[in-house]
Amino acid sequence: MIFAALSAIMMSMLLAVLFWSISSLLERHIDETIVRQHAVLKDDLAQNGMESMLELIRLHAKYPASSSIHLLALNSEDRYLAGDLPLLPPVEGWQNLEKQTERIDENSSLRSYRALGTRFDDGTFVLVSEDIADLVQTRRLLLQSFSITLAVTVALSLFGGLFIGNVLLRRVESVNQIAQAIMNGDLSQRIPLVGRHDELGGLAESLNRMLARIDDLMQNLRAITSNIAHDLRSPLSRHRQRLELSRMKERSLEEYRAVIDTAIEDTDSILKTFEAMLRIAQIEAGTLREHFAQVELDEIADNIVDAFQAVADDEGKELCAHVESDCRVMGDRVLLTQLISNLIENALRHTPVGTHIRLDIERYEGKTRIVLSDTGPGIPEKERERVFRHFYRLDASRSTPGNGIGLSFVAAVVKAHDATIELDDNEPGLKVTITFS
Repeated sequence: MIFAALSAIMMSMLLAVLFWSISSLLERHIDETIVRQHAVLKDDLAQNGMESMLELIRLHAKYPASSSIHLLALNSEDRYLAGDLPLLPPVEGWQNLEKQTERIDENSSLRSYRALGTRFDDGTFVLVSEDIADLVQTRRLLLQSFSITLAVTVALSLFGGLFIGNVLLRRVESVNQIAQAIMNGDLSQRIPLVGRHDELGGLAESLNRMLARIDDLMQNLRAITSNIAHDLRSPLSRHRQRLELSRMKERSLEEYRAVIDTAIEDTDSILKTFEAMLRIAQIEAGTLREHFAQVELDEIADNIVDAFQAVADDEGKELCAHVESDCRVMGDRVLLTQLISNLIENALRHTPVGTHIRLDIERYEGKTRIVLSDTGPGIPEKERERVFRHFYRLDASRSTPGNGIGLSFVAAVVKAHDATIELDDNEPGLKVTITFS
């Protein structure tokens, strides 16, 4: 209803302006015609005298059908001299003869006029008028046409408003029902896309992406909760058991110190796990992007390889690097350093003696990428997507030190930098490729 009312008001204003413009144009044309005829009579009076002007008026009166101009001349005593108009009061200036005036020819009829009256210096009064019947008829036709147009516009606006409102209400109601289902805990619900590429369709797609993201976060939260319960229960249980055993019997001071040191180590390990989780949450929130700057990956890689070289030698593994110069990316230097460190540390931790580990920093097809490959046991293809989950560990890795969030940290850093990560078979071993856009 509001839409129809606004449409009617706007159309009424438009039609009113159009009606006024057309009427004003026609009126100006009539006035200009009267003024030109008045100038002809005045010039003839000035050049040829009164009789010549009256003869011109009489000649015009003999052929009234040939022109819409009608004339009247009165003497100084306001008596009829010539013309095809009846005797009228001598009113000077512009006037509209709204009352119908009878012409004095044989084809007399009731008409309306626009007139200009002038009294000359000798007292003669001349009235020049033009029939405005065509103007009146044109105005009547315009009003009829505009009335029909306005009525059709209001009808279409009302129908269109009701139709659009009904469609919008159905779509809004659909969204409302889905919102209620989501509030009741069903995060799998999505807003249906009806195939319209309009604003509501775009909004539905955005909301669906948001819901998918929320669903992923909630699933990750459930997985994290389950993995925390699984992976932290053991160290906490061992921690409590040692404390209980130390309380059950008398021990020496050195023995108590050993128990306390072990408890501190277990506590530090748990704290490191929660710190890593908090760090991942900050990265996934995207709050660190505002501090991104140009980072030289070749410089970072050289320093990290130097730091891990001694560890690799002690474990009987070979660590080498091939680093190209001018490999720059926009990112966080600390996060990228931790990313490369986690990849190398993960390779050292989960590969046997004699494994060859290689780090490549290179430009490939116009993009910078990090490639870490090893000749270890690798990761089964069906497990490669799962290893990026928080606290996820392969069965073969549960006996090795770690908390299962190293690769999930790597995945979070990769996503924060709008990069991609792929795990491939190195034949033998694992090949990790991170590509920056």
